[in-house]
Amino acid sequence: MTDVSRRTFIGSSVGALALAGTPGALAAVDCVTGPLPSFLPTRLTVDCGSQRNFQVFRRNDAYLGLAGAVSMTFVRSRVGSYQAGNLFLYPWLKKKGAALGPRAWDAVVPTGPTSYKASTPIPGGSVPADEYFCNVLLQAPGSMFIGFAADVPFSALEARLGLFTNVDQLADGKGIGIDWASSNLNNPWFGGSRSIPDGDTCNGAAWRRLIVDGLNQASMAAC
Repeated sequence: MTDVSRRTFIGSSVGALALAGTPGALAAVDCVTGPLPSFLPTRLTVDCGSQRNFQVFRRNDAYLGLAGAVSMTFVRSRVGSYQAGNLFLYPWLKKKGAALGPRAWDAVVPTGPTSYKASTPIPGGSVPADEYFCNVLLQAPGSMFIGFAADVPFSALEARLGLFTNVDQLADGKGIGIDWASSNLNNPWFGGSRSIPDGDTCNGAAWRRLIVDGLNQASMAAC
């Protein structure tokens, strides 16, 4: 997903937000509609590869954004195995980054808690970045994850709409903007909502806090 399409995704997300805000709209359905059980960890783990990718993003935030995913169950993929409750972060190319042409960005694909392999950022395009990361790079079913995106802070108007959150300062002293929507990963886990809810519905607010804490962990240092 490009930087333009990510920030204009609001148009398709408003419907989901409206549904989430309608009294009883989500209460009538189960939060988890997929085959996997729901759980809420006390804290997310952040693998070394994702920590490194966060630092790559920080050094190049004019050119890169971050695709984010959380494993909702133990995942055994073609490239590695990951525990439930792991926060994955992976860079995607903004238009400005793609305009620079091929170059070494130092992105890595996590192959385990402390292992990773060199790779390249997700290209901008029509495939949502979080799904590309899960299906193509991790080679694991997207149904095992929830998704979001992180970038430089959003405008005050965007933040007020509730679909995005600006965190003024992480442990590294810099702010970050979080887009809680995913085209297809979130709705099986949050009662059909594409956006991780901001409230008690399906523990949405708790998941948001866990993800912010995970980003804070990633900002401290790379393995």
